Amino acid sequence: MHFPRGNRLSALEKNELKRRALEIVLVLFYIEDLKDFVVESIRATDRVAGLANGGRLPLATKNLYKKAWAILVDAGVLSQQESDEIQELVDYRNVVAHQTDALTADVGRYTSLGADDDAARYNHSALERVQYFREKLAAGMSREFLLSVSFRGLNFEAAERTYLEELAILNRKLRRQIEVARSETDQANAQILELRQSDVLGKLEPGHPAQINRSGQLTAEGIHCCRELFIAGASPFVVAHLMRLSLRAATRQHKLWLATARPAAAA
Repeated sequence: MHFPRGNRLSALEKNELKRRALEIVLVLFYIEDLKDFVVESIRATDRVAGLANGGRLPLATKNLYKKAWAILVDAGVLSQQESDEIQELVDYRNVVAHQTDALTADVGRYTSLGADDDAARYNHSALERVQYFREKLAAGMSREFLLSVSFRGLNFEAAERTYLEELAILNRKLRRQIEVARSETDQANAQILELRQSDVLGKLEPGHPAQINRSGQLTAEGIHCCRELFIAGASPFVVAHLMRLSLRAATRQHKLWLATARPAAAA
């Protein structure tokens, strides 16, 4: 892949990474808090009910959380599909904790090195779904279970409020930046399509090895190709893509072309 702006990330990419960092922290907290809330609520209910042998979830229980979700399915608090989704979110929490690099691999300049495993990709809906299940379980379990209360939420309250406020700001910025990026891409694609249909690309062969010398500079043929593309209506951004140049280099060629084209036009 070619990145005309070089290794510098755009404001859009930087804000996306910031958003993911905040969401990751919230998902980590919410999942752990949800797991403890469900297990401790079931155990508290069983103790009050006087169930023998430590109740349905004794301390040495294997597959503790899967059994906890199953209890909620039996109680009608969750459907089996919802139980499966919660377990997927728990598994995702483990990816967040142990494969953080995989969650950002699709942003930046080395996207081809990203994980092939779909389970190790960033889940854009995870935060929303965890928030949904926290509210659903608190309401649903209140009818048949004693609800466990801990200081975990109070300890995290200031951070949670701050992160959610920052996420709201970032989401507004990202919506605007995505629209700008989409518009830029659509315009570039339209220009490239027009150049292809008019056979300009076939005649000029932008990006041909003969247009760049060994030092990475444009040859006379490369400079000619850039100028012909500008004459045909290509923007510096499109020329940078087609010629595999930096946007700075393409913009410089555009300025040089304008400087030579204007006197000729005046004459």
